Amino acid sequence: MIDLNNLDGFDNMEELQKELNKRMIAHNSKPIDDFDGLSPEEMATLQHRFPNSKTPLGIRKLSEKELEQCPILMQVRYLIDKMKGGKHIELTKTGALRPALAKEIYALGYIKDEWIEEGISKFVKEGDVYNLSLTRILLQISSLAKKRNDKLSLTKKGEKLAEDGNAILNELIYTLIYKFNWAYGDGYDSEDIGKVNPGYSFYLLKKYGDKEQNAEFYAALYFKALPMLLMGDEKTSYYCYISRTFRTFFKYFGFIEIKEKIKWADPFILKKTPFFDALFSKG
Repeated sequence: MIDLNNLDGFDNMEELQKELNKRMIAHNSKPIDDFDGLSPEEMATLQHRFPNSKTPLGIRKLSEKELEQCPILMQVRYLIDKMKGGKHIELTKTGALRPALAKEIYALGYIKDEWIEEGISKFVKEGDVYNLSLTRILLQISSLAKKRNDKLSLTKKGEKLAEDGNAILNELIYTLIYKFNWAYGDGYDSEDIGKVNPGYSFYLLKKYGDKEQNAEFYAALYFKALPMLLMGDEKTSYYCYISRTFRTFFKYFGFIEIKEKIKWADPFILKKTPFFDALFSKG
């Protein structure tokens, strides 16, 4: 809370307002325990300006070899390559990738679906593999591509940046954070968990990800900072956050390594990848 003590004795409202502004700035720049030592100002920049060098976490340019460690980037670039030079991709009437192309991308092996690999689910169309839908949607709603009459093609910006892997990755991260609905297809009631201040999740992984951690460790820190996002059932809230942030998006972007489970009920253990560490720098 902003200190409102000892505000008597000011001769006019202008001097009083100056003192209040001073105290507000001091409050907003003060480290907060619930924010893992970040200030309210730093938390706000993570929410509204991440990622750039003026936030607690910046982003670096990487080599083409390093960029190959980002699975979803590689799938997006595969689609971009098919659209370069004014070409387009034919979509289904529902706006999905056609089955042949969906299977073509999956066969590249960048992201495997556990249920399909184990024969639990069948792969017939794009909608059977969440990461393929995510790949197409992120590209489609980014500034790199446009959908017209069941056809996906590159924008002028997309054509310009088609060979720039760093620019494409930056656009995908921006699109994921600021344009994509994190609740898409997962069945949880909350649309806000994970989606509100994902930059803070990036920050926590950067800070604590050197060692293997139970994903609930990160969930606890996230909800400590943002308790208003908790649903009625805390356990369900934790599962929602972990599923969206780690099992899905961070995994598909190649940001985390997951320790293989021996039993289904074993905890979800993860740590950051060298790719994540190379890509993000402390601001």
